[in-house]
Amino acid sequence: MGRADTSHVPDTRSLTPMTGTSQTRFLERQRRRSLVLFVVTALMITVSACGSSGRTLQEPKSGASAPTRKNTGSTTPASSGSTATTAGAAIRSTALTLTSASFGPNTPIPKQFTCDGVNTSPPLTISGVPTGTTELVLVVTNRDVANQTLWLLAGLAPATTSIPQGGVPSGAIQIVNSSGTARWTGPCPTSGTSTYEFALYALTSPSGLTTNASFADVNMAVAKSSSASVISGSYKR
Repeated sequence: MGRADTSHVPDTRSLTPMTGTSQTRFLERQRRRSLVLFVVTALMITVSACGSSGRTLQEPKSGASAPTRKNTGSTTPASSGSTATTAGAAIRSTALTLTSASFGPNTPIPKQFTCDGVNTSPPLTISGVPTGTTELVLVVTNRDVANQTLWLLAGLAPATTSIPQGGVPSGAIQIVNSSGTARWTGPCPTSGTSTYEFALYALTSPSGLTTNASFADVNMAVAKSSSASVISGSYKR
């Protein structure tokens, strides 16, 4: 008969009974270890749950289209499928086109239309107004200064094909701009170069805007537009 295997039998010769204080400390350590283990386990479960919702993406329905995205750049003029983002609106553009004979897309605005010149509005040409348009709204802003408006023009008839230099088409309404005047206020950057956007919006219902309308009111009106065209020009001082 062989010798008994005593490798797994604890050696009790060196063990001494715990005193009350030792036992209390031992139990306290055990409780702390259990608490740490519980917290770690809970965190692992939470991370695992966040990894996947268990849901799968459904295939889009036939004929569905993706929503229009905002485009922080300018379009000159806007082309079909692009978006214009002036006065806080983002709307799909069609054939509506806004141009100027005085400056080209993304080129310097002549001095005569600024505070350093005669300070008159530049001539603008309109084409491609969509069928069903009831009103056009023009918003001219400084793209580099938040909420700075140079010219706000509402009530433009859908048949309007041009806005003359320094003039306003019959029936149009000039709205008070950020300088406190209901007229054109030309580019006048403090220093350096600023970019200015001329945005034309086609509305399918009357805007209801008046001379004293706020910029927030203008934002709300153009946000309902069906199409838009934007041209940009710069001025340096």
